[in-house]
Amino acid sequence: MLRLIYVSLFFLNISLAVAQPCNFPLPPANTCAQAPLLCNLDGYCSNNSAAVNSGTPNAFCGQVENNNWVSFIAGSTTFVLEITFSNCNQGAGMQAQIFATDDCQFFTSFSNCIDGGGNGSFTLTASDLVIGNTYYLMMDGKGGDVCDYEYKLLSGTTLSPAHAEIQPAGILCENGTLVLDAVATSTNNNLTYQWSTEDGRILSGAQTTSIEIDTAGTYKIVIVDSGGCTDSSEITVPIMPLPQINIAPPDTLNCLTNTIIDLRANSNINSGTYIWSTQNGHIVSGENTAEPAVDLPGIYQVIIIDATSGCTNSTSVEVVADTDTPVAIASGGGELNCLTETLALNGTGSSAGNNFSYFWTTDTGNIISGGNTLMPLINAAGTYILEVTSATNGCKTTDSTLVVLNEKMPTGAAFSIVNPCFGEAAGQIKIESVIGGTAPYLYSFDGIVFQSSNSMDLLPPAAYQITIQDAIGCEWDTLVNIVEQPELIVFLGDDMEAQLGCEINLKARVNFLPEQIDSVIWTPAFDCNDCYEQKAIPLESTNYKIKVIDINGCTAEDQINVAIIKNRLIYIPNAFSPNNDGINDVFFINGGKGISEILDFKIFNRWGVLMASFHNFSPNDLVNGWDGRMKGEDLDNGVYVYFAKVKFIDGEVLLFEGDVTLVK
Repeated sequence: MLRLIYVSLFFLNISLAVAQPCNFPLPPANTCAQAPLLCNLDGYCSNNSAAVNSGTPNAFCGQVENNNWVSFIAGSTTFVLEITFSNCNQGAGMQAQIFATDDCQFFTSFSNCIDGGGNGSFTLTASDLVIGNTYYLMMDGKGGDVCDYEYKLLSGTTLSPAHAEIQPAGILCENGTLVLDAVATSTNNNLTYQWSTEDGRILSGAQTTSIEIDTAGTYKIVIVDSGGCTDSSEITVPIMPLPQINIAPPDTLNCLTNTIIDLRANSNINSGTYIWSTQNGHIVSGENTAEPAVDLPGIYQVIIIDATSGCTNSTSVEVVADTDTPVAIASGGGELNCLTETLALNGTGSSAGNNFSYFWTTDTGNIISGGNTLMPLINAAGTYILEVTSATNGCKTTDSTLVVLNEKMPTGAAFSIVNPCFGEAAGQIKIESVIGGTAPYLYSFDGIVFQSSNSMDLLPPAAYQITIQDAIGCEWDTLVNIVEQPELIVFLGDDMEAQLGCEINLKARVNFLPEQIDSVIWTPAFDCNDCYEQKAIPLESTNYKIKVIDINGCTAEDQINVAIIKNRLIYIPNAFSPNNDGINDVFFINGGKGISEILDFKIFNRWGVLMASFHNFSPNDLVNGWDGRMKGEDLDNGVYVYFAKVKFIDGEVLLFEGDVTLVK
């Protein structure tokens, strides 16, 4: 169903007849909880569905068949609504009633109840409404009838849930911009925004929550929610003038009189804040005053903030400097000794000319002459400082050179001595460091021949005359003794024999205390290779060696040969008596420690029938023995044949065969 309404357009005062469809701006909902909030019920039209039933409210006058819902905010305490039903399928008409509810579960009626009546117009009257509260209008087909319906508001008003407010983000200053923010709320979602102005200018954001402006004027915001509800707000924005500021031409920085200068800013305002900054200069003090002190050339910027309006302005000034420094290069330092008593220092690499002056100073040295020249003469050790001054700008540069006095002779030395092991000529003398004197040094190990090497190797035990000569020629000597180390002895004992599979004990005897021994090495190796005592079960004849190294690196060795006797100790009885008397009831294999395992043990009768067989077991095991039975039956006395395949711990496998007599 279409209807004609008159709409006042937002920007144009023109009334137009517009055909507006029903269910505008939102269709009714099937449930109370989903009921759309409408700002204007006057002229609203829709229809109900034949298939929707959301339940009967507790305060309803009839029975719900196919209802739908809308809601509104009361703008008056009474509300009279004319509802016209048309195109009813069954001619029964519709039911209608206004409720209040907090949870869409329990309802309170605030109107009379329209209870059907076919096509036609009916009046719904609500009273005792609370302005600002939300109420729910339910429409239901009488007996399941489906109708078109349209509202006409005879009296009363509704309120919009939409609310708009403008908040400026500061003050609009001359040549500046300002952001205006709209704070908008509504019970319905999907807000749209439209800003406008007649005397200002909007730079951006005319259909968003915030706009940017740059001109004074009155600005208005209109919001529309998804239910067609609107609200508006406006604000008048003035424009504030900028404070005026300028900086007086600054002095020039130099090293003579103007090492620090003051910048001078002035403005047309009485109360303001100054903020100075620089990227390549340096502000000494007063960065928040009108006259800061600076000491480096560069660009200096000042921002002034008007305390009244908050508007800012800025300007900048360049500070230049004449601070070129002269060049100072001091050289010629060195060493004073018995051969060199005076030195001439050299400053000729420095800036030269009539505009430069020179001045040498020293802490502990002595300048004989030429203290104001580039080449003074000195005769004492110390640090000598050359200062070069420019007469043009007063800037100075210094450099220094060091003179040392070598008056020390060699007075001692630190030695590392390696005494040779017993019976060897492998001693060593090494001079680790020299006390006093001047490097490099020469060394003599016989008091006659000098060499640059500070060590001598392969020395037999003896007393050696050591002489050290420094670079100047001064000497120092001493006597160093090379002493033979005591003899280190290790003894393993005499060679021995052992039966295959038996454990042997090896014990090394050393004539040094344990703390004098550095390491012990066995060949072949053991798990505890540095132990003096070892246990082993050799499979073959083995030659065991031991090497002992003491803390001085001296060694001693010994060895012992262990011969392995491979007597294959195995015993297989030739008779047994399985009569359960506890004596010789089982035919089994006995063996010594040299047996690894019995791979196969089989017993046959004289016709070659297998009586019993056993595999992969250890000797002396009654469980893997024959009890004289076959398949649970006792066998007769007789002679039986056996075969046994035996593996020994040295890996050799032997076959044993014979016969055994079963006697009960």
